[in-house]
Amino acid sequence: MESLSNLLFSLYRGTPLHDEWMIACLQGAWRELLGEKLAHVCRPLSMRGLELVVEVSDAAWLPALSSMKPELLGRIRSAAGDDVQLISFVPKETA
Repeated sequence: MESLSNLLFSLYRGTPLHDEWMIACLQGAWRELLGEKLAHVCRPLSMRGLELVVEVSDAAWLPALSSMKPELLGRIRSAAGDDVQLISFVPKETA
């Protein structure tokens, strides 16, 4: 039986709302997926095709997050399925 999340993701796949909906779903599950500490320093920002762009609030965390990329991608893919194939980290813009 297909999971409810996969069914819901498939409803939005290929629509203009897909990326926005995917980010909203990941934001809702972010603390559970990454844990409190990591969720505090980064957040899902946008989708570029199948790539999730994650904004990092403190650039000092970029090396640590990059080294954890395979593990984090695995956790995120367990929630988002094939809708997320890649992950990239970008520093928060300070204006």
